[in-house]
Amino acid sequence: MTFCFLIVNPSPMRVLDIIQISPQEVFIVGYPDGPVVPGPWALQLNGETVAVLEATGEAQLEAQAKGKLALPRAVVCRGQVERQRFDFTRDEVTLERAS
Repeated sequence: MTFCFLIVNPSPMRVLDIIQISPQEVFIVGYPDGPVVPGPWALQLNGETVAVLEATGEAQLEAQAKGKLALPRAVVCRGQVERQRFDFTRDEVTLERAS
């Protein structure tokens, strides 16, 4: 009997914001499809990789008001990102698992 496993990368996460917490740590805020797996993730600007960050997990976010919308999630990464480089209203900013 032969088994074949297909590993599918989840679709890229659309990034809503980038928050530099310290010189070594940054939060990437958005709506990932599934669990965030620790390891290398590519931050992309309009389809071009601008940084490869090391994801370490997720930060817990608290809701300010009770509503029906799902809260965004924050991926905790090691590294630095220049937030000024991104226009979140005009550019397509995504985070996806680096291959």
